[in-house]
Amino acid sequence: MAIERTLVQIRERGMLDLLDLALVVVRHRPVTLGLAALLGIAPFAALNAWLFSTHAEIDPSIPLVLWMVEAPWATAPMTLVLGGLMFGQRPTAGKVLGSLLKAAVPLMVVHGLLRVVLCFWVATRLAFANEVILLERGRWWKIVGRGGDLCSGRAGELFLLGVFQLVLTYLFAVVFYTGMSNVTEALMAEDLTWETPAASAFAGWRFQLPIWLAVAFFAVVRFLIYIDQRIRLEGWEVELRLREVGEAMEESRRW
Repeated sequence: MAIERTLVQIRERGMLDLLDLALVVVRHRPVTLGLAALLGIAPFAALNAWLFSTHAEIDPSIPLVLWMVEAPWATAPMTLVLGGLMFGQRPTAGKVLGSLLKAAVPLMVVHGLLRVVLCFWVATRLAFANEVILLERGRWWKIVGRGGDLCSGRAGELFLLGVFQLVLTYLFAVVFYTGMSNVTEALMAEDLTWETPAASAFAGWRFQLPIWLAVAFFAVVRFLIYIDQRIRLEGWEVELRLREVGEAMEESRRW
């Protein structure tokens, strides 16, 4: 384990610190995380663009629910890349795709069945489903129990974070859409309007782009919370410090 090359320092942090740290991580690894996000998001963005364009009168709540269902799938590559970056590795596209194929069945069961059936009862227990399946390679039938252990002492914060994410994502998308519309109108010398986006706007990039940007950012936040929970619950800081001391002792014995 490359202790000196961990993506973030191994220590406990509060929720606000983790949100701030997510911005730092994105700023320092924009290309790697951007490519990982693009790998997972592009298929769903294309699907949504086709779906929303063929159903122009769709109810606005349906696209939002659809994005919530798609988000865990779309951010799975980011979880794998973040897991590698955590300890100084950079997984290749081939390794990421191979890991996704190996975990395809557990992902389908958890995100296609458990998340839908149990969402309203144990939502926070599935908060770290991607991390458990892809990084810990845990058994899918143990996901609820493992999720309960990981969210121990933080279920309330995770629930509030989920609500905050939904509200912020939608507001960000509306503001981005309106702002880009006004920029276009100003450049075309048209009258400025401040109308909220219609259902037909969901297919366009001006609404999809901010949605997926927010989804990708909160995937980084979730990963950092997962790391923080393991530090709190499993003593990662103590373990890593002991390993560091052990490595130093080994070095001192060498001539």
